Amino acid sequence: MLQRVLAGLTKTEGVEQAMLLDESGNLLACVGSEGQVPPVDKAMQSVNTAAELCSTLELGTLYEIWSEGESRMMIDIAGPGRITVLAGQGGRLAQWRHALDRNRRILATTPMM
Repeated sequence: MLQRVLAGLTKTEGVEQAMLLDESGNLLACVGSEGQVPPVDKAMQSVNTAAELCSTLELGTLYEIWSEGESRMMIDIAGPGRITVLAGQGGRLAQWRHALDRNRRILATTPMM
């Protein structure tokens, strides 16, 4: 089921990889182009930096990160221990957000392996 959801997310315009991580940065599942290394380290570095900033500046809880440029990344904290990452080029981030919202319950409640 999880693989199907992640594969569905890669059908969103611009999304080349969809992955699910735990809070420690362990890759739980990933769907993307063959031979492409998932940007797990970059995603976790972004999450850790943003969480530290939220804490230091007393901004509240971190829910998501949007990164735009030549390549794009959207990181969503779907639930405790569930970090969903979409990476790719092009497309509209609002469409990425909508696709994640439609699948949030499934992504947030997937049992640990």
